[in-house]
Amino acid sequence: MQETISHILIFEPGIKGHQLIWLDNITRKFLSEGYKITLAADYHGRSKSIIQNQLSDIIEKISIIPVFEKNGQWYRGSKLKCLSACFYESKAQEVFLNNLDEIMSRCLRLSAAGINPPGNLRGCISGVYFRPRFIENSLWPPGNIIKSFGFKRLCRQSWFKNIYLLDEYLYKKIKKKYPDQSFYFLPDPWQGDFSHDKQEARKSLELPEDKLIFLFFGISDKRKGLHLVIDAMLSMPDDSQVFLLCAGSRSPGDLKILKGLEKLRSRGMAQIIDRYVSEYEKELCFCASDFVLLPYINHFGSSGVLSLAGAAGKMVIASDFGLLGKRVKEHNLGFVFKNGSIKELKKCINNSILLDNENLFKYQESVSRYAGLCSLESFENTLMTPYK
Repeated sequence: MQETISHILIFEPGIKGHQLIWLDNITRKFLSEGYKITLAADYHGRSKSIIQNQLSDIIEKISIIPVFEKNGQWYRGSKLKCLSACFYESKAQEVFLNNLDEIMSRCLRLSAAGINPPGNLRGCISGVYFRPRFIENSLWPPGNIIKSFGFKRLCRQSWFKNIYLLDEYLYKKIKKKYPDQSFYFLPDPWQGDFSHDKQEARKSLELPEDKLIFLFFGISDKRKGLHLVIDAMLSMPDDSQVFLLCAGSRSPGDLKILKGLEKLRSRGMAQIIDRYVSEYEKELCFCASDFVLLPYINHFGSSGVLSLAGAAGKMVIASDFGLLGKRVKEHNLGFVFKNGSIKELKKCINNSILLDNENLFKYQESVSRYAGLCSLESFENTLMTPYK
């Protein structure tokens, strides 16, 4: 049992990808449990409007401190100074960072050099640590040696309160190494209604009814491996059963990906939703699809898309790298291919086409079981564990 607190500062300067949904979930859960909440966020211009819309029914119940000046600079000049100032001004008893990675790299390097974070944060830092790479390998690359030393020093001096990890394997490892620190394994949650009829979803999205639809959902930066999917599918015949549904904003600077997608579209093998996808459209995308693609390259950490695939009961095709590959293999969620290999990815796509109903059903059962492990309820229960 930890000391009783009543006021929490939630620090979240971003609204891209999962950030807005996590901001919503975490804020609502703490608020529903009776905590006073101050939010430190990007509260100017378009970001302000998006946050107000997302939290419209609770916005009057929370206080908000902008983390950026109107000129786009950090409040008080830097991220750490901003965090410290917001914590001081809010008069909160604890700061919760939805993404500890925002400050950890710098904090660990400074700590290794004997320089501490701002003093008012000591013993008050909680949050979700997405990519603690130094825990996986404390000796390589060399920068991990520095980070490991810095983390050990900060733990020894009791700077952290509660740290949540999204990697169940690293959680076991770090728990054993730092038994006196409060660590928790936090499921990567999904939410939404994924019971929409497949054919109705396809009609709504104007997708072909007679194709096997492979969904690539999310942003298209190179590490997400969309270019691998494009190259694999471009090498397939026009009359293939394969059809790519690519949903989420594309980077205008990646001309190769844009041209590749256009080639697939012109061949009748793809549909592109190149913009922000609403929650309802997200549900339709997953319900309309047969398989979900996770071809991420050298991806360290979890993936919310895997949780969404589970919620929709769709088997996946994923890179064999890191946590994602481990989960897919351990829970029998689909096929894995060699990290970065177009040839192996194409082979997996072709194998998925040949799956009989019996084996496909087994995969669908497995992904549905996995969805139960990462429900919003599981996420919220774990989030609140140290506060009970």
